[in-house]
Amino acid sequence: MNRDRKMGLIGVITVGIFFGTTIFQNCAKVNYQTTTMTPTNTSTATGISRSVTIDPTFNQQKADVKVLFVVDDSYTMSQSQAQLAAAVDSLLTPLQGHNAEFKIVSTSGVPSNEVDYTISTRYLTEQRVEIPFSQVTNVLSYLVEKNIINTAAYRHPALKLYRDSTTSQFNSLKTQIKSAIQSVGVNGSETEEGFCATARQLFDQTSSNFFKPGDKAAIVILSDENDSSEFSKCVTRYVQRVSSKPVVYYNYGQLRARLTLEYQISRDGVTSWVPVVWGVGLSGAQSIMIGANCSANDKTSSVQKLTAQGYQIRNVSACVYESVQASYYGSDIGDDGSDTTKNLCTSSTYFHGQFFSNLYSMVNSIGYSAESGSCTKQIVAGSAVSQSIEYDSVVKSDMSASNTQDLKYAIFNKSNELFGSGGFIVASIVHLPGESCGLATGQSYGSKYHDLKLILNNSGAEASLCSGNFGSILSQVSNFVINEATKSYVVSLTDAEAITSISVRRGGNLIQLSGSDYEVVRGTITLTRFTLVSGDVIEVKIGDRVN
Repeated sequence: MNRDRKMGLIGVITVGIFFGTTIFQNCAKVNYQTTTMTPTNTSTATGISRSVTIDPTFNQQKADVKVLFVVDDSYTMSQSQAQLAAAVDSLLTPLQGHNAEFKIVSTSGVPSNEVDYTISTRYLTEQRVEIPFSQVTNVLSYLVEKNIINTAAYRHPALKLYRDSTTSQFNSLKTQIKSAIQSVGVNGSETEEGFCATARQLFDQTSSNFFKPGDKAAIVILSDENDSSEFSKCVTRYVQRVSSKPVVYYNYGQLRARLTLEYQISRDGVTSWVPVVWGVGLSGAQSIMIGANCSANDKTSSVQKLTAQGYQIRNVSACVYESVQASYYGSDIGDDGSDTTKNLCTSSTYFHGQFFSNLYSMVNSIGYSAESGSCTKQIVAGSAVSQSIEYDSVVKSDMSASNTQDLKYAIFNKSNELFGSGGFIVASIVHLPGESCGLATGQSYGSKYHDLKLILNNSGAEASLCSGNFGSILSQVSNFVINEATKSYVVSLTDAEAITSISVRRGGNLIQLSGSDYEVVRGTITLTRFTLVSGDVIEVKIGDRVN
């Protein structure tokens, strides 16, 4: 079997192109990197089922504020954690009078972090029949399946602020948050995975998930190291093989055309054009330069492969050649490890009933394209645990980010989906590239966090660890989410309902708002380019939700 196809999400990269369902929330405005777009709003609801009137003078139900702290727990972080705790009043104090919830996780990943995550294990035969661990020695090879979810019980007590919390309750909450930050400790992994920790919270679909659609969100990342998240290890499930015999893999570079384009989606009655970067596998033997612009023929062919799958696309702004690693099990193509001299990179292979002169010939003949000189053979010793033979990515619902294996864009895309294009901020407190402050042992510049800030544009912020006082950036974070929450109004919806239109009654006139005047994420309405005046009343039309 082609290992790419067995490996679930890795097929996004290695099998030419992956097609799936991408989930986006109802937004009247979508931002991508530094580009602001206004998608066409097309109501496809089956009819108006009811109307809701909101009088802003009396209705104080605003979007909930959620604040996630992602804190580095490596051995060099004691001082920085104390500095964050000392400055956190700058974030918390302005939030008094709002409904807010706080959560703290560490940058340690799986499998070492069993505080923030629950990891369960199953043992399976090669036929995927579950067996007890006591029986694994009775088979020549078996599979170990790990499943990872966010723990329902946080590493700290529930940290919630209510609009009517007393001053005494609020002060007690601040003390608890400061204590929880410093309780993260410094005994965690030296592989700091800030991006993956963030993505795990954003993409959590369990009933106990922290973030909900329509929240106004702030994510504060504190780390003295660059992000070390690996896409293939940021997973909710992975499977490894343990065999008494050596396991052979063959890796090669699959040639693709990387297209920058927009494609059309419809969600909750709104049709939008979403910018993405997709990799489309080339066909047959190719002689190309990685990083060069695609030929006109390859660009046209790649676009046709997308449209043939039913995608409506436009604005193909770039097409660049790339090479992405793909793999096969040796046993699937004629090398079970019994002949140690065999190397299918240079000798004949057997695949689907046919012989080929080598792996390159096989790949090129079955509709893909192998980069010349890229084939390598890898052997995992007998009785050793193999690398993951399949996995489910944390961000698998985001086809674009999965296709490029880019957690930065996954964070950006999911935040837009959950909170709207302006309803969130991600602030990184790291060693900024180029700053004069020296690095101690075990520290590095947070260049990837800086890249994330550039992608997020106005929804990103950063501060230097060298400053020693984080009050300024925490005030910026607090003011941002408060401003967003203040402009929001919440309507209770059933799962079958969606907001179809919004208007404002001003005196004797009814003003119909356009898509650029507001954003809707489920039941949360945020006014973006429309300012209410005293006496205005908001009228909301609700219809059947279109999935």
